[in-house]
Amino acid sequence: MGLLFLVLNFAWASDLSPVYFSKFKESSFSAAEIKELKKFKVLLVPGVLAESFDSQSGNQIKVGFIFEDAFHEQKVLLTKEKIDFSFVAIDTESPVEVNALTIISEIEKSQKPVLIYSHSKGGLDTLEALRLRPELVSKVHGWVSVQSPFWGSEVASLMYDNDFLRQTGKSLFEWMGGSAKGMEALTIKERSRYMDSADVRSVIKSLDKKLLNYASYKPNAFGVDTPLEIFRNITQDLTGNNDGVVSLKSAMMKEHGLNVNYVVEKNVDHLMTMTKYRPDKLDFLQKYRAKYDQQRNTMTLLKMIL
Repeated sequence: MGLLFLVLNFAWASDLSPVYFSKFKESSFSAAEIKELKKFKVLLVPGVLAESFDSQSGNQIKVGFIFEDAFHEQKVLLTKEKIDFSFVAIDTESPVEVNALTIISEIEKSQKPVLIYSHSKGGLDTLEALRLRPELVSKVHGWVSVQSPFWGSEVASLMYDNDFLRQTGKSLFEWMGGSAKGMEALTIKERSRYMDSADVRSVIKSLDKKLLNYASYKPNAFGVDTPLEIFRNITQDLTGNNDGVVSLKSAMMKEHGLNVNYVVEKNVDHLMTMTKYRPDKLDFLQKYRAKYDQQRNTMTLLKMIL
C-alpha cells in the first residue's frame, strides 16, 4: 500500500517545463499580468552566501570584484514594473529556524497576500517559516523555490563527514555571521530527517499547487564552463545532474513522492539565477555568461505562480 501511495503521488506532480519555456519567449508582462501582480507583495528570499554578493552587506567575504550584486536583476525588474516587493534581510548562514522568524514577520506585516521567490537555502528557511506558522499558508498566493536543496547537498554532506573540512566549514559559517548549525542543516542526513517529518509533509500538502519547484543542471563540458566546476563534477559523480550545488533529486519534491509541480532547465548553474559575472573580470566565461536572462527567468516564474 505504501508503494502504491508513493507511485500515485509521483504521478500527480506535473512537469511544467514546457509551459515555462513557452512563457520564457514572452519579452514582458502583459497589462493584465501587471494588474494581477499589483494585488500581491513579492518576497525575495536569498540563500547561502548571498550577502557575499551584496556590496551593501556587512559580510566578511565579498566577491563584488567578480560578481554583480545578488538579485540585482530581480530588483530592477520589479522596480521597473512598479510591483511591490521586499528583499528579505536574513543572515543567510544562520539556521533555518532563525531565518524563518524573519520570513514570518515579512508575511505577517504585508498588507497583501504574498508571492515568494526563494533561492537555494532561502527555500529551506521559507518552508520552516510555514511549518512553524502553517496558518500563514492562506496568505501565500504562490511560492517558487529556485534551486533549493530540500533533501540536502552532497558537497555539504562530504564536508560535514570529514573532520578537517567540517571544522573549516563551521569556522567559515561562523566568520560570516552564521553558525555551525547552519552548515549542518544542509547535509543530506539532516534534511532527510526534516523532510520526512509529518508536520513538514502536512504543510507541503496544504500548499498544493501554490508551490512550484524550479531546478536546473549544468552538464559537464570541456574546460571550465562554470565557477562551480569542481562542486558540479563531484555532485555529478555522486548523484547525477546538478547545478553545481544542488542535485535535481534534492531540488524537486516529486522525486520523493510529493505532489509538487516542477520545472527543469538545462545549462543553468546555481549562480546564474541570482547574479552575473562582471564582463571585465571573467573573460573566459563571456560566451557562457551571455546565454542567460535572469529577468526573464524571474518574470516567467512569477507568471506561473500568479
